[in-house]
Amino acid sequence: MADIEHEINNNILTITLNRPDRLNAMSNEMRGELLRLLTEQASDLNVRTVVIRANGRGFCTGADVQPDEILGRRATIGDQVENGINQVIRRLTSLPVPVIAAVNGPAAGAGVSLALASDLMLVNQDAAFHISFARIGAVMDGGSSWFLTRALGARRTAALALTGGIFGAEEALAWGLAHKVVDNDRLWGAAEELAGELASGPTTALGLIKKEVAMAATLDLSSTLSLEAEYQQTAFNTEDFAEAIDARHHRRRPAFRGY
Repeated sequence: MADIEHEINNNILTITLNRPDRLNAMSNEMRGELLRLLTEQASDLNVRTVVIRANGRGFCTGADVQPDEILGRRATIGDQVENGINQVIRRLTSLPVPVIAAVNGPAAGAGVSLALASDLMLVNQDAAFHISFARIGAVMDGGSSWFLTRALGARRTAALALTGGIFGAEEALAWGLAHKVVDNDRLWGAAEELAGELASGPTTALGLIKKEVAMAATLDLSSTLSLEAEYQQTAFNTEDFAEAIDARHHRRRPAFRGY
């Protein structure tokens, strides 16, 4: 079986990490295939939502490397990070459609980055996020320092990273990282339900909202106001906006087409 599986159904691209015997630790081949799917399949005009999930009892425990291999990569690890997981995270966060991560069990390293780079994170009760870079004398990568500091603040992020901390599902929810905690046997169903809701929504507007949120942390108020006006101009001129206005006038449910 393939280490990564995917399917497009009802305008939803579902990507499944499929190395359950290794807790879905990510090989170079897996990372390359994930980037390909996010670049090629997610660009399909029929795709209006992306779901990233994993088989087995864990989401993704980071890079799958053996001691001799990782020691042999020290001289060029910076370039490998830049050309590897960084490209995946850049692509994931730039997708013009909503991305859902369904996190089951432990996540570490690149697994944490994948979850944090999503727009909405669903977690089961066994979810656990290991910020354990310091335990092996490494630093946060894959955008973890940016995502966590933005969400949790500098002091809480530093405390987690410096001590190799772990937090679970309820903490992820309380800290605003997770959208919802669901029972272990309900995770896939909850992800499919949420994905279906988003995939039937006004896709162009949802993509613009993603951009607004991403830019809000770096722009001042005046620049944000100008950006919102620009994006509103685009949204108002979509067919989905006209459909929503007509649906509201006639007191019916809008049938969004994604443009």
